Amino acid sequence: MSLSRDLYDVWTLGGQSPRRLARRVWDALMVGNLLGYAAQLAYYFLFALFPFFVFLAALLAYVPVPNLMDEIMAVVEGFLAEEAAVMIRENVADLITKPRGGLLSFSILFALFLASSAVAAIGEALNHAYGVRESRPLWRVRGTAIMLTVVLAGLAIGSNALLIFGPEVGGWLAGRLGFGEEFQAVWPFIRWPIVVFLLMLSAALVYYFTPDVEQQWRWITPGSVLAILAWIAVSLGFRYYVDNFGKYNATYGSIGAIIVLLTWLYLSGLMLLVGGEINAEIEHAAKGGKGPGEKLLPRAAQGPKVKSRWQLGLRRK
Repeated sequence: MSLSRDLYDVWTLGGQSPRRLARRVWDALMVGNLLGYAAQLAYYFLFALFPFFVFLAALLAYVPVPNLMDEIMAVVEGFLAEEAAVMIRENVADLITKPRGGLLSFSILFALFLASSAVAAIGEALNHAYGVRESRPLWRVRGTAIMLTVVLAGLAIGSNALLIFGPEVGGWLAGRLGFGEEFQAVWPFIRWPIVVFLLMLSAALVYYFTPDVEQQWRWITPGSVLAILAWIAVSLGFRYYVDNFGKYNATYGSIGAIIVLLTWLYLSGLMLLVGGEINAEIEHAAKGGKGPGEKLLPRAAQGPKVKSRWQLGLRRK
């Protein structure tokens, strides 16, 4: 199958209508345990969140930019409800300002372990979406999850840097590339698509490396596009609801902020899994794609750059 034919199959949803695709994804939500996997991801995300911020604060101490941590927290708070944002800011400030021996090294290892556990859990959920069982050895699954976690953290930091230092980056690019003031005028509108692309790239990396199936690499997939756009919409919508209508403190008391944060993490994980399910359903419906339960691409669908199943560590069931 040629590259153009492959892209055609992907972006025509494998020849099925959007309504049929939505129906199949809905069925997977109801009977495919995606809701349970999303709860599992929320658990890992919650425990990895604070160690990650402690590690990030220690790392930013070597960056000669004043109040950089506050700027990053302001970006994060743009997607969070006020109750959860205040809780994160207060706890991170408490962890950073009070010296604790060995806290940094422990935070790095703990955050890396839990975040990589979340990535491995995503792989398990996507294996379920493709209808396959994990056949890779544990060391390969965990090693891939750890490396992918580091790459995703770098992309997240890069996205935040673009949001925070957008004008400075635009001025630097204009000077280096010889562009004039016109470039700096349009740069604020360019950096947002770049940030969204980096987020979609993060999702595409997850969808490509975590499941135990052979795939062709695509920079952007329908699943990654819908997952990121849905995540932004759900995050902003949930924030608006909690800030204006939700009274979690009245129901849960002092743990209301934790419930809000956990709910947001749950919704975030669910949107990521829905994107992976969309890609799996398109793959199953496409003429040149894999059927449910198949790990290997049809030989005719492979381009010259696709690795063999032995290089990918895949085995037939």
